[in-house]
Amino acid sequence: MLKKIIFSAFVLTTFFSCSSSDTTADLNSGGSGSTTPVAMTTRIDGTVYDMPPQAGGNSADVSGGIYGNTYFLLNGYKNITAGKAKIGSTIYTVKIAIPKSDLTVGTHNFTGTIAAGGYFADFDITGTIPAETVTTTSGYVTVTSYNSSTKEMKGTFSFTTNNGVNLTTPTHALLGSFDYILQ
Repeated sequence: MLKKIIFSAFVLTTFFSCSSSDTTADLNSGGSGSTTPVAMTTRIDGTVYDMPPQAGGNSADVSGGIYGNTYFLLNGYKNITAGKAKIGSTIYTVKIAIPKSDLTVGTHNFTGTIAAGGYFADFDITGTIPAETVTTTSGYVTVTSYNSSTKEMKGTFSFTTNNGVNLTTPTHALLGSFDYILQ
């Protein structure tokens, strides 16, 4: 019996001391960067997710997606109900629009709506019942580095959204980091 208790304690200690990603650990503890970049890591309402683009990798969408060709789109994707016995799915998508005309290191405030030459963040939740259409209420992106030769941009972001129904109360809080290639 004592052997089973010791073995169980060992397994639990080993399991809970392992980290799935250096970047996730960085978001939780402020540590140094990982050697293999994850395109986007985001804490959404207190839970941390690795959120690369749906196709994988760490390339930005140079077409700008729904924001137009004057923007780079940093797109993070996470199906949070993936599994064998799922019925439906809830998908989180974080979109950060970076104006191609302003690739500068520093902090840039997000606007509540897309504005010419401005930075913008959006959070989409699909698959929830009832449906939830969120709207960014405030936030910022901090570009910590941009290498014009390699086109690599790294930074952090923080923003809040409402739930699309109660427009005056922040509903979701997002905090994250990114490492994208803008080409």
